[in-house]
Amino acid sequence: MAFVRYDTYTPAERPGYQQELDEVVRSVAQRTQESVERQGVGRAVRTAHGKTYGLMKATVTVGEIPDPYAQGLFARPATYDAVVRYSNGLGHLRADSLLGAACGMGIKMFGVPGTSLLADEPDAGTFDLNLINNKVFFANTAYDYMVIEELFAELPDALVNPARRKSWMGEFLTRRGSLATADEWLWDELFAMLSFTQVPRRNLLSYTYNSMGAFRYGDHIAKIRTVPVSSVAHLDVDVRTDGEAFRNTLVAEAAARDHAFELQVQLNADLARMPVDNTSVEWPEQLSPWVTVARIDLPRQDIGGEENLTAADGTSITPWRTREDHRPIGEIQRVREEVYRRSSIERHRLNGQRRQEPTGSAELLG
Repeated sequence: MAFVRYDTYTPAERPGYQQELDEVVRSVAQRTQESVERQGVGRAVRTAHGKTYGLMKATVTVGEIPDPYAQGLFARPATYDAVVRYSNGLGHLRADSLLGAACGMGIKMFGVPGTSLLADEPDAGTFDLNLINNKVFFANTAYDYMVIEELFAELPDALVNPARRKSWMGEFLTRRGSLATADEWLWDELFAMLSFTQVPRRNLLSYTYNSMGAFRYGDHIAKIRTVPVSSVAHLDVDVRTDGEAFRNTLVAEAAARDHAFELQVQLNADLARMPVDNTSVEWPEQLSPWVTVARIDLPRQDIGGEENLTAADGTSITPWRTREDHRPIGEIQRVREEVYRRSSIERHRLNGQRRQEPTGSAELLG
């Protein structure tokens, strides 16, 4: 099977990109500041993935991998100390019944050689993966994000309110009237957004989590996902009877037994049918299969204390805390670089927290 070479991909360059990115960063910083009062907990809260469910100690093991999958971090066998952070995708601190089921799995590995792509921490030695329990994303350009970020802040309320639902989807589809014809409307993005409403509520350890955006993968281009390989006893999450059902089922499952995920990559085989710059389109598996490149082991552990939530909330995870061989690509990935960094800086400033990468899981979890 022939895979696309990274050096044949040409990033899209739009003349208004930097101005749009500056506006997105300004908006996210403002919403972060406003969250201190809006969320009512006396501290700044993330504008996305605001509610934390727990932080778990983990080990990431890379085995013998055949070419062309033996690239970058996965070029040779190694074992890395790590932590995994679980969170809700929305930027609210509410009962789970008032949030959606879109949830994130953030992975932070320690002791990874090489220079980080984050300019303000080149020697930190950490390597992050940001994943979510859906296959597609709903914004592809800085301009999309600039408009959609405000609409995103209304979720899930806008979609469950009959008086607002139709107008909200109309504003989303037309970028609040800036797209004149149906040919320009954000159909892929709207369908991607609505697909999040179809995610079932299940134990956080039972989901498959996806990068949605693409990355350089050494000589090639890839997406990344994690697939659970261990069963869970507490599968159902009943948010009607328990406002903290995601957290409580995660705590119970973590304390009961070991768990594991396979870390898999899908190499790009066709830029037209597997687009890099449209994260709202799923890459077909018949063009390129998912291949396991590492295993993530989560040993049985107690994460039930408030100190665990504090550690999890203070853990910053960004797709740009990576290495050159795994550079995020596509416009929305470039947007994430500065948005995530500035959001983290502002949140830590407002909360009086020191912004410095930990050196290992014991520093966070003891």
